Amino acid sequence: MDPVALYTTEHFITSSDVDFASKLRLSAMFDFFQDIASQHAANLGASVERLREDYGAAWILTRARLEVDRYPVLHDKITLETWPQAPRALYERDYAIRNEAGDVMARAASTWIIMKLKTREIMREKLLDYYNIELKKDRALEKRVGKLRPVENAAPVYEKPIGYSDIDYNEHINNARYVDYVMDCMTVQEHKQRTARAIEIHYLNEAVPGETILLRRAEAGSEGKSVYVDGVEKTGGAQVFVSVTEFE
Repeated sequence: MDPVALYTTEHFITSSDVDFASKLRLSAMFDFFQDIASQHAANLGASVERLREDYGAAWILTRARLEVDRYPVLHDKITLETWPQAPRALYERDYAIRNEAGDVMARAASTWIIMKLKTREIMREKLLDYYNIELKKDRALEKRVGKLRPVENAAPVYEKPIGYSDIDYNEHINNARYVDYVMDCMTVQEHKQRTARAIEIHYLNEAVPGETILLRRAEAGSEGKSVYVDGVEKTGGAQVFVSVTEFE
């Protein structure tokens, strides 16, 4: 397949993708975005395998924001889209989820770095030449993925030991698992009473198997429609991630 600026795939929503209300889980959307980003990177000559073998490096997600207009549900057939922006200091990539009629159901924006696996340093030099194609200039979101500030009064909710099922091929926590950690900071009853319309999450420090993350929560925003959740490594105290989920 020749390099393309806009990469698309189709997906049939199965029971493993949805929650108790048969709606597509936010973490499943993050999983879909990660998969299609990897496929498109390979299409553009920057596959996971190439970065690892040629540079000892990997793609690392640093920030993401997802906004949902309408949730896909069990047995829906959806189309996933992704496209990169021109590289600057970081690599930006956008996404959309469409229904069979072509209507946008959800959209997202993400920021990535390329990191050396042994030293965990960011690779600043330009490695990739796939941006010779004409890029799609549209942005998925009107709101840029900005900076989330820690909330001082966040209260402990639960502790999450990091184990085998949490990590990916880079041996750190898969980005979608953090979304599950955030959702677990709210009760099932809370999820039944209101619907998440957006989530923004920033990945700050790595956590590895054997460590434990303390999940903390606070109400955010003046109208009480947003929930702040962060994760702190229990022993060393390093902040692993911060997030804000916006509810309807």
